[in-house]
Amino acid sequence: MENVITLGQPQATETDVLMRVRTLVDSKVVTSSQLAKEISVSPATLSQIINNKYQADPSKIVEKLEKWLRMRESRKATPSQNPGFVMTTTAQQITNDLTYAQVTESIVVIYGASGVGKSETLHEYQKQNNNVWMVTASPSRSSLTECLYEIAMELGMDQAPRRKGPLARVIRQRLKGTEGLIIIDEADHLDYPTLEELRILQEETGVGMVLVGNNKVYTQLTGGRRNEDFARLFSRIAKKRGIHKTKQADVRAIAQAWNVLGETENSLMFQISERPGGLRLLSKTLKLAAMYAKGGQITEKGLRTAFAELETNE
Repeated sequence: MENVITLGQPQATETDVLMRVRTLVDSKVVTSSQLAKEISVSPATLSQIINNKYQADPSKIVEKLEKWLRMRESRKATPSQNPGFVMTTTAQQITNDLTYAQVTESIVVIYGASGVGKSETLHEYQKQNNNVWMVTASPSRSSLTECLYEIAMELGMDQAPRRKGPLARVIRQRLKGTEGLIIIDEADHLDYPTLEELRILQEETGVGMVLVGNNKVYTQLTGGRRNEDFARLFSRIAKKRGIHKTKQADVRAIAQAWNVLGETENSLMFQISERPGGLRLLSKTLKLAAMYAKGGQITEKGLRTAFAELETNE
């Protein structure tokens, strides 16, 4: 007797689930590799499952596929007004800085407040341009070896050595002649030896490099620590961009993109953007308000309700 998947209504058999998945893959709505990643199975296993060649019991994986289908239907049933990336004034400034760094093969530092749209713009620039590699530093990836290894992984060098000397050499060979750009987000986590190694890597390969983070990034290069070593690093920085608060022009651009045009709603959006997290908090509020609106117009009431719920969960 064929297994019945009982997670959704109406109940679906394994054949129903596999047929729906096969149709979506065949029509290129989703690639099999992306689907495999989203349900955490290997592409080979997924291929065997949907082509009825899997030798073991497929029920657990079919259950994952049914959950994936159910979530997909839920998203389709909840209309979203989300316009995606919005080219705000700040985003345009950052894009210009990234372009400058890549074209002139220079080092640029972008620093300032959290939630002003830095990371979103970095991802969009990477999406729109060739040979742009981005890594995010963190406490566990702040050492010289770990930072270099993250860059190697981003470059697709899966078999890169783990010792810093050989690692630096293979990265240098990979980058030469690419006319690319390396972006280090959350660069405030990096120590001086790592920053110095990145400077040398940039000079020897001729790629552009952008260090992005909070005010500590800039303080590390200036402030009270501007000794001879840091002065050498600081002198290589061609351009610096400080972004210390959310611009009202950015909020207006986002409001227009979301089609939220009322003065009362705009005023509330300005207030939300001034809270810690700035545009990040505003984006979360708009997404939740859009879900409440169910495809209709986002209202002041919807914004207030969404903001209150998010604030309660903080």
